[in-house]
Amino acid sequence: MALVYIVEDDERIAILLSSAVEAMGLDAARFRNADDLFAGLRRAKPDLLLLDLMLGMNSGYDILDEWKNRKDTSHTPVIIVSALSAEENKVRGLDLGAEDYITKPFGVKELQARVRAALRRAPVSAKAMRFGELTIDEKAREVRLADERIMLSFMEFELLLYLAKRPGYVASRDELLSAVWGYKTQSDPSRTVDYHVRVVRSKLRDNPAQPRYLETIRGFGYRFIGKSGGENE
Repeated sequence: MALVYIVEDDERIAILLSSAVEAMGLDAARFRNADDLFAGLRRAKPDLLLLDLMLGMNSGYDILDEWKNRKDTSHTPVIIVSALSAEENKVRGLDLGAEDYITKPFGVKELQARVRAALRRAPVSAKAMRFGELTIDEKAREVRLADERIMLSFMEFELLLYLAKRPGYVASRDELLSAVWGYKTQSDPSRTVDYHVRVVRSKLRDNPAQPRYLETIRGFGYRFIGKSGGENE
């Protein structure tokens, strides 16, 4: 599931953008400024950035320039979403490396079409996340513990990947049911999430009493606590 970062300091527009993205079955995270955005990169790397230009404290152009000059984000596509409609604004944004430019006000369907196109054009990365002995290769759908390959079912892998992309973030059982399984119900009488967490823990030899990777937040959900060791390029 692709992750889209949104930098927009107008809360109404930020909510509209995230709602449009999530309606496509994608994940979205909202940020108000550059500091929040680059702090978010320490938790997870997105597949696409939607960027406003007029942000009060920061210039969107400055954010774009830094984004395209960082090794970890230079190939991650950017769509500018701005009320600045003059040709020189568009040219400057595209010259700095933005893949597309959408002028406010915008149509939701047009935005979604531009997002789909940008994600299709995005280069496929061979990245693998490392957390100590644990390696999660999203492209190969492979998990290794030290040199041992850990065999996970499709849903076990999706659950681990969702949490590992958000280290330190507490995901509720309802959120996991919706994001990983696609369930619309808010109840889980069969304890689907708990069962799958238990199986993944067993396969990773992760002791619930002293977890290295998956921590239980009693009465709420789970979070991934592994410390990142970087990515394989």
